[in-house]
Amino acid sequence: MKKILCVLLAIGLCVGCAVGVCATDGTTQKTLNVISFNVDGLPIPAALSSTKRPARTATKLIAEQVNAADCDILCVQEDFNYHTALRRNLAMPYATNTSGPAVVGDGLNIFSRYPIYNVAREGWESAYGVFDCGSDELTPKGFLCCTVEIADGVFVDVYTLHADAWEDDASMQAKADQFDQLSRWIEGYSADRAVILTGDFNTNYSVFREGYRNGQFKVDLCQKLLDNFVNKGFKDAWVEYNNGGNYDFTYGEMYARYGCEYPRVWDTLDHVYYRDGAGVSFDLVQAVYNDFDCEEITWPGHLSDHAAVCVTLNCTIDPEAASAPQTLKKEVFNPIRYVAEGTFRIFRTLWVALTHIPALIRDGLDWLK
Repeated sequence: MKKILCVLLAIGLCVGCAVGVCATDGTTQKTLNVISFNVDGLPIPAALSSTKRPARTATKLIAEQVNAADCDILCVQEDFNYHTALRRNLAMPYATNTSGPAVVGDGLNIFSRYPIYNVAREGWESAYGVFDCGSDELTPKGFLCCTVEIADGVFVDVYTLHADAWEDDASMQAKADQFDQLSRWIEGYSADRAVILTGDFNTNYSVFREGYRNGQFKVDLCQKLLDNFVNKGFKDAWVEYNNGGNYDFTYGEMYARYGCEYPRVWDTLDHVYYRDGAGVSFDLVQAVYNDFDCEEITWPGHLSDHAAVCVTLNCTIDPEAASAPQTLKKEVFNPIRYVAEGTFRIFRTLWVALTHIPALIRDGLDWLK
């Protein structure tokens, strides 16, 4: 009995000390596992795919692998025709509503273990390419943002984006304009709030920096990333964790480290940035790329043509400094609006395509090269 009493007394003292520290500091700790994943949800039949990848099966496996990774917030791109399968198999009770399948929707969604509010979608003001250069003018890309309540009364703004795909001069300028547009939105919409910014930026540091310095690119997209995000308080999780916070690294340095040309494990086109604010400060625990390959893969490739960015953040929450948005609005699916916006995008896409047919005929088939 004395031993039991001693153990209980020791436990009581430990708890008392812990409560004392919490009461003195006034903060609490929370861990967030965040994943950004281009899930490649295009409706391409496996028979017509170079990898013979069955998209629906791959989507289900992606959900299972994300669940196994203990994900708290999943930000996806190219979540088109298999959104229902992804949502049904993910162990997350909250999600943004799909904006539609390929051609109609932007493919951007966020899934979460925590409540989601104030969902907003913005299309890019600039894009380039109709029948070439990624055909981004035929794709309603942009960014999605929402507010996630990670703890009672504690909110973080979460973004996912998909930038122009190609690397010709006009597409590079379009991407630069898109990063400027996003930065302006964050400055106005998210102000001093804590932000997690994710997505397929279609821009890395090493390859694009080398392309600019050797004259291949006319636009310095690396500097755009630095000016719009890093120099405004954001940190790139992969750079901070794997390169000591040094953003001025070269392709040669990465080649020397990994011993091969631009693999899926370093400085990819996908990023997760984070920024403190509104009573929430982040400490990076880990940032890695993960293909989530598994035994169920029966085709000669991966679950997606992108590796996921998996980031673990330790959140220090100061309840006295935490602030909620002026309004908290849950997203409600509106079928009339869904059909109307989808119809508008279809007609807009057809119009853009039709108006560029004369140029296509004039230029011949050079655009296929």
